[in-house]
Amino acid sequence: MDREAAGGQDGWHDACMVLRRQSATRALCLITGLVVLGCGSSGDHTSTPTPTSAPTPTGVGSSTPAAVTACQASAIAASQGQSDSAAGRIVYAIVLTNTGPQSCTMDGYPTVTLADTGGTLPTTQTNGNDGVASVSTTPAVVAIAAGDAASFVLQYVDVATGTQSCPTATQLQIVLPGGGGMVLATVNDTPCGGELDVSPVRAGIAPP
Repeated sequence: MDREAAGGQDGWHDACMVLRRQSATRALCLITGLVVLGCGSSGDHTSTPTPTSAPTPTGVGSSTPAAVTACQASAIAASQGQSDSAAGRIVYAIVLTNTGPQSCTMDGYPTVTLADTGGTLPTTQTNGNDGVASVSTTPAVVAIAAGDAASFVLQYVDVATGTQSCPTATQLQIVLPGGGGMVLATVNDTPCGGELDVSPVRAGIAPP
């Protein structure tokens, strides 16, 4: 019986030792896990990416409309338009056609000079149109698209007074307003005294 008691005590002692070793091992594992977890959380820093801004457009592919400039004689063709006659007064339009590739503008009164095959003739120009109510005497900017036309109205008296002469002009020299140079128009005019009434350039080519 004593041997059996002693054997039982030894078995109990061994079991206790095993439990103690297992408890110690679990505690060590728990401590190790906490240390590893703590180290991982302290060293695991997530960086926030810096936002980048979109590149500034360089303007490639964009276009700026070209500014409309004053009409130049190299791109203007002048011709005699529709006319009207009454009580010794001749009234007609001079048509100014834009033959260039771009729009241009005119603003104001042209300067005209009568001429024939021998050269210029004495000319007196009056800005305005006496007796032509439908034609404005107020200058305004007129835009002329490529291929379109503007005009101005010219009038004169073809009945002589006293000793006045009425020479025949076959050409009209026209200096465009705005410093655009001179163009020529073929005409057949007999203005007595070389006196001409001239309107500002106007939009369109309607008869006076």
